[in-house]
Amino acid sequence: MSEERSIIIFSQDGETLDNISLTASEFGFEHISVSDGSGAKELIENNVYSLVIVNAPLKNEFGLELAVHAAKNGCGVIIAAPSKVCGEIANKIGTLDIFVLPKPLNKTLLLQTFRFVMLSNEHSKEFKNEKEKLETKLRDIRLIDRAKCVLVEYLRISEADAHRQIQKRAMDMRVPQVEVAQDILKTYEM
Repeated sequence: MSEERSIIIFSQDGETLDNISLTASEFGFEHISVSDGSGAKELIENNVYSLVIVNAPLKNEFGLELAVHAAKNGCGVIIAAPSKVCGEIANKIGTLDIFVLPKPLNKTLLLQTFRFVMLSNEHSKEFKNEKEKLETKLRDIRLIDRAKCVLVEYLRISEADAHRQIQKRAMDMRVPQVEVAQDILKTYEM
């Protein structure tokens, strides 16, 4: 992974915090931050973390709300919780990319979960980027089609001729067809 790996661990338990920090360091996280949960949402919103770990329960809350907030902000998230409530947590988070680990934590399982969360988060970002590209392309196609319809209506030409006009103008001006379509719409749709 090319971008810098950073992790923040929210925990009240010093021993568990030390174990997670050591394991994170062994895994290769360059920046490891810790917090007791105070100002947690602001920390997540104002910094970029590859991974957020919530060692539940926290001082002022259980930590599930914080984990959900982190996941919605694009962070990989692990919530470590007492094993008796892991099933309930899994039901509450639904389809969010939050991984629930039962306590006490096992180092091997924690390392595997780090790897899995980081890969999952990377794939999610790739899918999101691809989705944005496809949405942009679809918007451009719709805009070009609308411009063709405008040319057909106002110039009384065929759709094929309108298409050729947009293509030719784009080639002549050395601009994308969507720019030509925008100009056409500005001209005719006032």
